[in-house]
Amino acid sequence: MRNTVFFSLLAFFILFTAFVNLLLNPAPPQYPSIGGGGYDLSGFVYTLCLLLFTCLWSVILLIASQCVKKPITARWLFILAMIGALTFVVSLLLYYDNLT
Repeated sequence: MRNTVFFSLLAFFILFTAFVNLLLNPAPPQYPSIGGGGYDLSGFVYTLCLLLFTCLWSVILLIASQCVKKPITARWLFILAMIGALTFVVSLLLYYDNLT
């Protein structure tokens, strides 16, 4: 695996998780909300999306790291899988309240 592929995958992972984190932590509104009565499920949905993405990312790359023949490629894929697993654990700790 070339460095450009590794960094491209890493950039994709960072951009996607950053985007979902921005959706989970919006800026406060400038004006108070008018009306109401609706139940907001966005925190639950975005947390579930983030956790599902990081879990699938880790599992797929861990399986891929076991299937490749080159040891250096397996190492790069394993590193990417562990970054995803660490992100999953940190996201679960930070956003656990959104799931309950």
